[in-house]
Amino acid sequence: MSPIVTISGGGIIGNYISARLNKNNIEAIVIEKSEHISHIDENIRTLTLNSFSKKLIDNLGISVKFAEIKKINVFDGEGSGKIDFSSEEINEDNLSYVVFYNELQSQLQESVLNQTIFGNQIKELNDDREQNYCTVLLSNNEEIHTKIIAGCDGRNSKVAKLGLFNEIKGDYKQTALTFTAKANFDDMNSAYQIFSEKGIFAIMPLPETMSGATHTIVWSIDNKKLEGENAEDYINNNISYFENKLNTEIKIHSKILSFTLSNHYFKNYISGSSVLIGDAAHSIHPLAGQGINLGFADADAFCEEVIKAYEMSIEADRHLILKRYEIRRKNMNLLMLKSMDFFVNLFKSNNLYMKLLRNIGLSSVNKNQFLKRFFINHAAGKNSL
Repeated sequence: MSPIVTISGGGIIGNYISARLNKNNIEAIVIEKSEHISHIDENIRTLTLNSFSKKLIDNLGISVKFAEIKKINVFDGEGSGKIDFSSEEINEDNLSYVVFYNELQSQLQESVLNQTIFGNQIKELNDDREQNYCTVLLSNNEEIHTKIIAGCDGRNSKVAKLGLFNEIKGDYKQTALTFTAKANFDDMNSAYQIFSEKGIFAIMPLPETMSGATHTIVWSIDNKKLEGENAEDYINNNISYFENKLNTEIKIHSKILSFTLSNHYFKNYISGSSVLIGDAAHSIHPLAGQGINLGFADADAFCEEVIKAYEMSIEADRHLILKRYEIRRKNMNLLMLKSMDFFVNLFKSNNLYMKLLRNIGLSSVNKNQFLKRFFINHAAGKNSL
């Protein structure tokens, strides 16, 4: 077997890359450690796709249910600072789209079943720089000869470990709780985010469900506040604060999922024939919902470089392909990570002067149409390289 691209990890980004490259007649296979295709369980976890990411999956013919977000309202629960974003301000129909993680993953996985090897992992990589290919040894001892190894296998990437990439880690010392709920708002196409001492609370509309749930909630909480109290009790004891802020009743509709929050990135995205993409290369705080969109932006840039190179030459220069991808994405992703870290630190501070600064900052941006349009365009994916 000699595919052009061998992808480690059959998640959303890995499957997207395989589907797009094969659609352009570039053979790309997926190595997935799970034994079988994933089946949709209860829909709890969601993703917020910006317009750019949604267009990428639309172009593949992938169709999933989604909820439209036309407005985003952000405010400081401890002060008067606020900022409102609207799709009308950038002449778009919507700012973003909420989809169920399981449904998108299942659709993408179905589209590349014939290009997926299940129940295997990459065990060893042997680069032959002179011959311009790499020998991949799988856990079942099968060998694959390939031009490029794409690590799309998450933040504990096997490709990153085998390629000896230099990782930098950070710990937010927070836990994210996510669940679906029922809430009644006058505008069901609006999302809300509240920064407070009780955590960063985001509530967004859901695609239509049989359960009657209308919204998804992502609540990031400092670990110290969870000491001696389980997640469900913390939610029940504190959700009324946000009900009062939003002037609505919030009724929990699903079990509660929890994730410890940390970040990571690599000084380099490429090593020999290996390249890191999406969560394998970087992870950020979920407060702006941009993790998946950075992954899709990575995948798009990578696919563009591979497709362009193979349209020009049968024996494309893989090192040039990977370097061009790294140049396009590494600094952009690092800028986003540092920006999210800045906002996390700013809004979790209890310092009186920091509270005053963030309230003035939010209100100032809300009054400045140029800055607002810049932030909205960036969130919608219009600033992608």
